[in-house]
Amino acid sequence: LPQMHGFLELFASTPIRNRATLGGNITNASPIGDMTVILLALNAEIILRSPSDEHRHVLLRNFYKAYKTLDKHADEIVETLRFRLPSQLPDEHTFFTYEKVSRRTYLDIASVNSALQLRVKDGVIQDAHASAGGVAPVPLYLARTAEYLVGKTILPETAQEAAKVACSEITPISDARGSVEYKRLLLRQLMYAHFMTLFPELLDVEAIV
Repeated sequence: LPQMHGFLELFASTPIRNRATLGGNITNASPIGDMTVILLALNAEIILRSPSDEHRHVLLRNFYKAYKTLDKHADEIVETLRFRLPSQLPDEHTFFTYEKVSRRTYLDIASVNSALQLRVKDGVIQDAHASAGGVAPVPLYLARTAEYLVGKTILPETAQEAAKVACSEITPISDARGSVEYKRLLLRQLMYAHFMTLFPELLDVEAIV
């Protein structure tokens, strides 16, 4: 994921980045955690270890049950994190992007953030994973959006419909970072941004928005 260096610059500050851990991000269960949203779109799996050295495998998307409620026993720790490496075959390619909106570009918590992973072959989406933060009580895996995208061709209509499906999956609340309506608008725009960033040569910006 060569883009990761650029993504990381949008997370917190250098001292916090040097102190924070992925395990801490995952188990903190912040609904707007940046790395958590990225890992959800990577369809990551975590392996939990108990004091008796028993191991339990859980897809990250199934780890969050409710606000700050996890599929994790009190004595378990997150030992391993893993995900499939992006495909770079001649006729198949994995695309990944992350977007974040906050009041300040740097050193700020997201109002809404989102990530999208697509595996594309001959212009047709073979596999998809999407996520969003700041729009639900938990870091949200957009299951219906991912399901919709599989089998679709990269077209403006696909991006438009994916944004509609994504907005139907969320339950944002109004708070200091924005109203319900504003957060829905942000997620729609971020879904558009994913496609325009990944496929600028295939999509007419004006045809989407």
